[in-house]
Amino acid sequence: MKYIQLNNTALNISPICLGTAGFGDKSDLEKSFEILDAFVQAGGNFIDTANVYCKWLKGHGNCSEQIIGKWLKESGMQGKVIVATKGAHYSFENPGRSRVNKEDIRMDLDESCRTLGKDEIDFYWLHRDDPKKPAEEIVDILEELKKEGRIRYYGFSNYRIERLKEIARCLRERNLSGITAVSNQWSLAEINPGGNTNPDPTLVEFSREEYQWHCETGAAAVPFSSTAMGFFSKLQKMGLSFTEAEMDESWMREKESQITDLSESMKKSYWNETNLRTYLKLLKLQKETGHSLQSLSLAYFFHQPFQTVPVTGVSNHSQLKDVLDACEIDLAPELFGGWVNAGGDR
Repeated sequence: MKYIQLNNTALNISPICLGTAGFGDKSDLEKSFEILDAFVQAGGNFIDTANVYCKWLKGHGNCSEQIIGKWLKESGMQGKVIVATKGAHYSFENPGRSRVNKEDIRMDLDESCRTLGKDEIDFYWLHRDDPKKPAEEIVDILEELKKEGRIRYYGFSNYRIERLKEIARCLRERNLSGITAVSNQWSLAEINPGGNTNPDPTLVEFSREEYQWHCETGAAAVPFSSTAMGFFSKLQKMGLSFTEAEMDESWMREKESQITDLSESMKKSYWNETNLRTYLKLLKLQKETGHSLQSLSLAYFFHQPFQTVPVTGVSNHSQLKDVLDACEIDLAPELFGGWVNAGGDR
């Protein structure tokens, strides 16, 4: 596996980041350990978690971090892999109260460090924004944690482009390095307006303007939901077959009503003409290369004009194989070019 040096850091990371939001929820301790072991044995070294993961389940606490902390200790991998975690997510008991403040961020960070068995977090994300909070105050908090040796590097997850520009301006004025990385929702599949499978209004979808900003600044993108929950693979498993000529509005409505294996939330989010055309292109590329649709949809990210490291979770070895295979795909950029410009400008 080829490693890359993450923008503005000394971190050499695998080109794909293992997402662990399902640890303690969809994957129990044993299965999570198996996934972590296999990922590392294959050369993966970048693992993403969050203090809030599993706190949506009563009595689970920060279960994802708990599992990773236990694995780091028992496997002897502490200090040998790069763990990114997140803080400042809103409380599920009181979602209207912002937690983007020094006290709550420190509280989350303290719990994450204790749970993961770390004095210093390799990469720390602010998981949510508070648009009312001045960018200067946010930078002050993070730079203070850096100086104290609590975090090595930091980035921003679910931050809109106007806020990223404000923070970048603040960093420039203080002669600090620009924004290292941003983690917003982005995949090869276009999301229908108002149709996100996760209705959380604080989630931020990757936009055309953000795409251009990444091109101009060189900030890395570390997108979550990078395979659109396996949308293209699910279409193939259902045996969906059609030609481009068939695909008019009437056919799409009829076919959508006939498909029962695809959840209503996925239809609401991803069933559109653009994604069906992309599906046909993926099928064609699969015939030419032999790679799975899941692997190809991840390999798309390796052909961007800025550093892009997709985050993807898996629940079994077959899914992990697709993720690892994507790291080895080396296709001419023009095969991917033109499929997607962020925000649906295809």
